[in-house]
Amino acid sequence: MIGRSLMTGIYAGVTMGTLAYGISRKAQRGKRKLKARAGRALKNMSSFMDDLSDIMR
Repeated sequence: MIGRSLMTGIYAGVTMGTLAYGISRKAQRGKRKLKARAGRALKNMSSFMDDLSDIMR
């Protein structure tokens, strides 16, 4: 009786831990992608401004 409830508790804990880990990793990957996209956008804007200043000369 105690063994069955103990195993159920362990399985539930492992399942919840796995879900929490997966969610936290997904959030970190999303942040990394956002930073990379923002960096690319800044580089593109910088290139555009350089080209525009060259045209105006």
